[in-house]
Amino acid sequence: MNTYHLDLLQKHLKKALERYCQLCDFSSDRQYYSNEIILSQTKEIVLQYIHLFQTLNFLDRQTEYYQHGFIFTYKETEENFTSNPDYAEIMKLLTDSYQRIAGSVSKDRFFLPIQVQRISSAEIQIFIGVVTKDQHHFTISIVTHQTAYPRPYASIGNNRYRYLLKMMETYDPDDYATLKTFVNSKGVSYHQFRKDSFSFFESPFYHHYLKIKMIPVLEDIMLSTLSYKEIAYKNGFTNYYQLYILFHRTYHFPFHRILRIALQK
Repeated sequence: MNTYHLDLLQKHLKKALERYCQLCDFSSDRQYYSNEIILSQTKEIVLQYIHLFQTLNFLDRQTEYYQHGFIFTYKETEENFTSNPDYAEIMKLLTDSYQRIAGSVSKDRFFLPIQVQRISSAEIQIFIGVVTKDQHHFTISIVTHQTAYPRPYASIGNNRYRYLLKMMETYDPDDYATLKTFVNSKGVSYHQFRKDSFSFFESPFYHHYLKIKMIPVLEDIMLSTLSYKEIAYKNGFTNYYQLYILFHRTYHFPFHRILRIALQK
C-alpha cells in the first residue's frame, strides 16, 4: 500500500457515504431510520470497500483495518460531548468537521457524511460515518467507524508519476488499437511508461485500469436500484458478462456477497 491507494480509498468511501446520505434524505421513511440501522448499513459500506481494496491488492489482505463503530448523541446546546477522555479529542474533530459542513448545505438535509483523520508516527486513523440531526428533539447523532492503517511509505517522486494519473483518466481502449499506440500518442516512452506503472500502481497499467473500473461498480451495486446489466453499461463495460468475469472469476468478488442497500430502502 502506498499513499495513492489510501487516498483512493478515502475518495471513494466519501463519495459512497454522500450517496448513502442522499438516499436517506430522499426516502419517505427517513424519520424512522434508527442510529442502529445507519450504523449497520454504513459499516457494511466501509467493510465492502476495504474488502474490495484488499482483493485488488491495494491493501494488505492479512491486516484488520476496521476497528469498531460507535454512536454519540448529544443536545445541540451541549458543550461537553462525552465524559470519556479517550473519545474527547475525536469527538471534537468530528463535531468541528460537521459544523463546517452544516453551514454550507440545505437545511432540508438530515443526513451528512463526515470524515476526519488522526495521524500518529505509526498509523493513520480514519473516522468515517454519518451525522444525523433530529430537529424535533434538537439532538445530533454521530454514527462513525474507526479504521486504522499503517503509515504508508512515501510515494517517491509523486510528481514524476503524476502523468500516469492523467493518462489513467483519459485512457479508453476503444479509442486505440493497443495500449502502446495510446502511450506513443502522448509522446511518452513506452519502456519508461511500463516501468513507472509498475513502480507507482504496483501492477501493469491496463490491469490497474480494470481495477479502477470496478470501484464505482461496487457503489452502484450497493447504492442504486439498477440491474446488474444496467450497472455494466453505465460503467463502460461491453456487456454484463464482461463485468461478471472480472468480479467473479478474475478477482473472486461475487455479487451475491454485496448487500444491495438501496433496494432495501
